[in-house]
Amino acid sequence: MGRPRKTISTQTEAIGSTDTESTNDLPKKIPTPNDIEWTDYVLSLLSDDEKISDNPTTDGLRRIFEVALNCTITESTSDVVQAPDINNEKRATVVHSLTFFLNDGGDEESPIKYRVVSGAADVYWGNCDKIYRNHPVAVAETRAEGRALRRGLKLRKVVAAEELAKDIEDHPDHDTVTKITNNQLNFMDVLAKRMNINVEKLLDKLAIDRQNIYNISYNDAVAIIRSLTEYQQQNNVSEDILGYESSWK
Repeated sequence: MGRPRKTISTQTEAIGSTDTESTNDLPKKIPTPNDIEWTDYVLSLLSDDEKISDNPTTDGLRRIFEVALNCTITESTSDVVQAPDINNEKRATVVHSLTFFLNDGGDEESPIKYRVVSGAADVYWGNCDKIYRNHPVAVAETRAEGRALRRGLKLRKVVAAEELAKDIEDHPDHDTVTKITNNQLNFMDVLAKRMNINVEKLLDKLAIDRQNIYNISYNDAVAIIRSLTEYQQQNNVSEDILGYESSWK
């Protein structure tokens, strides 16, 4: 008669397997802003289309801000400190401020922890991609918000995608910086077509040189748009400038 088989090892294996499974089922600890893993954790919350060359977009940081910090944003404002002007090379400076409070609260003396962070950015032709250089305020506002979000999230060694410029024109002449923009041209064309206005005749009436429409100054373009807008508001276009032609530009 043989000796009975021992089942201790099998039971031990079963117990060990259960312990392993229960350990794997435990929720992973979420890093805090003071942990070295914090930056990687925050960036992992972004989707692929919220990154450009591994740099987070401002839109993406805005989306995950409240999620990552378990907070509620109560105010998000921009202040244009310096408006673009011919004398400052069309430089814009914007400060963006964020006010938020932590949802998990604080200690007994301060149950709600309010925080305020801000970021500043200045933009001109020398630090902006050529295609955006005619919109320095908008670019500066986006960059300033991105910096405020990064500061609030306490990200390390991370730059928002909008803060980077790849196609900068190093030495544009002064006239190039202050010429008419594509947006102005398109807006003029829309208004002129809507009111059946001949743009070339309008330029003659305003004493603006029309030999090369793309050499019109930025300020003259503003004057043209102002004139078109006045005609639209008054709904009374003089006959001497009627007859829209699409070939004007």
